[in-house]
Amino acid sequence: MTNTYQPDARLISWHPVPWFLRSWGRLASLLVVLFISGTLQAQTGPRPRIGLTLSGGGARGLAHIGLLRALDSAGVHVDYVSGTSMGAVVGSLYAVGYSGAEIEQIARKLDWAAVLSNDPSLATVPLPERPEYNRYLAELPLAAGKFQLSKGIIESEELWLTLSELFFPYYRTKSFDQFYRPFRCVATDVLEGEPVVLDQGEVAPAVRASMAIPSVFAPVQYGNRTLVDGGVVRNFPVSDAKAMGADYIIGSNVSAGAYTAANLLSPIDVMLQISSFKDNADFKAQKALCNVLVEYPLGTYTSGSFTAAEPIIAIGLAQGRTLVPRLQALRDSLDRVYGPQPMRPTPPRADSVYFASYAVRGLTAEQAAHTDLMLQWMQLPLHRYYTAPQLSQALRRAYGTRYLRKMTYALQPLKGDSVHIVFDVELAPRTNLHLGLQYNSAVGIGMVTALSSRDFLLPSSISRVALNLGENPRLRLHHLQSFTHHRSMYAQLLAQGEQVEITPYDPNFSKAGLYRQRYGRVELQAAKILRADLSLGLGARYEHLGYQPEVTTRLQATGRLRQVNSYAFLEANTLNGTIYPTRGIRIEAELGAIHAQHSTFRVENTETQERLLMATKPFGHSQLNAELYHPVSRKSTFMVQVQAGVNVKSRQAFANDFFIGGLNRVLRNQITFAGLPDAGLFTGSAAVGLLGYRWTLTRNLYGVAKANVLYHDFVANNLRLQPAAVHYGGVVSLCLKSFIGPLEASLMYSDLAKKVLPYFNLGIPFGYR
Repeated sequence: MTNTYQPDARLISWHPVPWFLRSWGRLASLLVVLFISGTLQAQTGPRPRIGLTLSGGGARGLAHIGLLRALDSAGVHVDYVSGTSMGAVVGSLYAVGYSGAEIEQIARKLDWAAVLSNDPSLATVPLPERPEYNRYLAELPLAAGKFQLSKGIIESEELWLTLSELFFPYYRTKSFDQFYRPFRCVATDVLEGEPVVLDQGEVAPAVRASMAIPSVFAPVQYGNRTLVDGGVVRNFPVSDAKAMGADYIIGSNVSAGAYTAANLLSPIDVMLQISSFKDNADFKAQKALCNVLVEYPLGTYTSGSFTAAEPIIAIGLAQGRTLVPRLQALRDSLDRVYGPQPMRPTPPRADSVYFASYAVRGLTAEQAAHTDLMLQWMQLPLHRYYTAPQLSQALRRAYGTRYLRKMTYALQPLKGDSVHIVFDVELAPRTNLHLGLQYNSAVGIGMVTALSSRDFLLPSSISRVALNLGENPRLRLHHLQSFTHHRSMYAQLLAQGEQVEITPYDPNFSKAGLYRQRYGRVELQAAKILRADLSLGLGARYEHLGYQPEVTTRLQATGRLRQVNSYAFLEANTLNGTIYPTRGIRIEAELGAIHAQHSTFRVENTETQERLLMATKPFGHSQLNAELYHPVSRKSTFMVQVQAGVNVKSRQAFANDFFIGGLNRVLRNQITFAGLPDAGLFTGSAAVGLLGYRWTLTRNLYGVAKANVLYHDFVANNLRLQPAAVHYGGVVSLCLKSFIGPLEASLMYSDLAKKVLPYFNLGIPFGYR
């Protein structure tokens, strides 16, 4: 770290230096002390006020924390704070009264992927809606027959709630001059293209406006202005700290500067480059106003490198540690001239508020009927005390219904701890077009298109039609109807039709023919939600099944079958994500019976013309899928899965057997088993246990290893085509979490197939629940 200064401009720049210059550190500190002392002794009047300015820079702004820790450690009292974008986020927390150590702890604990996402947490989505949640490549809202797109790609409800929760303890302060350290943040008026300095009102939306990158984050309505990221016009607002009264400015710059051809890699990079044209000229002038300029060796980290939050914070802390002697020298020189400055106590923090009254903004007169519904969704009764996490969770529950595009709140102080809560909401369009792409080794490629609409047939309902166009076409109609205010009971009606080609295998696991399976079902379920992640219910499905051989084989199935499957079911889901979850369980269990069969289905040996007996008496039919995910570290996850399918007293072959094999459930009655191709084995009873381990290689790239064991044909009173046996298998996979969905390439082996088999999957299969 070197110190260079120009006495006429009083500019001291602190930058990383080579190791061979570090021995000059003490001498440099002494020069700083002598320089500052000589300058200040020549002045008269009150103690100079110190201003702190933090630049924008996205994820790179986490390095600012190192300077805050250094200021606290050196005992330097900052009188004014200004910031833009990420600098406004970090700076506002420091201004209201959080210490550098507390801000570091906050930054390390935040799930940045969730905070900067449009998606509600899976835990807040109603349980019966979770199977369809976040399954598609794109979701396009429709209103009045037209696409209704947001003004930004990301609204980020979770970011709003995180900011509101962090500033909750200081809800009584509406003037930024009244913060522990007076504060300013800069946004841009999107209509005028001019900087807007925010100094009063609600600090959470002010900070959110300051970081609203145009076209990436939705703009913020603040008073009568529409605001976007302040970095468009003033990414380093040193002049605003000066305007507050600062005599001496410490500037922290994490901006990567203008993009070059080498790092202009994505559409977001292009938008950031275009949006910063006006700021580039202003930046030099702002930089010249600093008395101390601190920069960081952030290398190739970009504004979007939030997955690298830990190393960026570490770089900032390392830089901060080198600054402590110099900051102590600054403090000592000031104390020598003006005397020690007493440290003010930090302001008290409110830990709860009393919910006395409320108002809802953002609804038209026609939409006002949703007001009572929103309170019911939030489960937030009046006249009770609530903490910040409780308020956030209440809003997450309402947002998870998917009826809302945005929901935020502001606390208006009343007498004592009582508050009037103003909810600012925006209803989501009721109709959405969903698009997806999938490929699977078993069913080939398909384009998935779905249209969903809320309250189309009845209130508190979702109606959906989904079509898979591809090698194996599928159509699904689904209506979900919720009952009671808290949606604790529901019913759903589902109809599905499909045509799938199935390849059977001989005992040596060579392809042994080709079948065309036509399948249709109509299913009705009624359930009670016992708690947010657990339901219990009854169901019945009418099924129509037809087999037609395309390639003749020795053992051949053909004909049609109609039947009713009645069952009780249990569903539980505490997973923290749809794709590659790292924590939680999922259980899908059915216990039932198949009855009322009407069959022309037959299985015969084409060489001997011998037919297998196909009885149509009722028999038991049950299925289980249970999964557990547990984080071993921040980069690795341990997995356990148990699957089972059991027919009892079934005297049929093939028709209601379980298909064993494959890595994704894409066929009716399928039980996955690593080491066999899809439908590699047909059986009336099977159980599979699996252990797996997933580790993160790089951002969104994972390695997965799984080992499983299969026990099949263990129910003796079924018609069995092979004896009971135990087999073992495993798979290694390379998985990419892409914008299309999961992209997986796998190699698997089992002692049954006795050969290495490839398996590929792209996207989330249409499949079965």
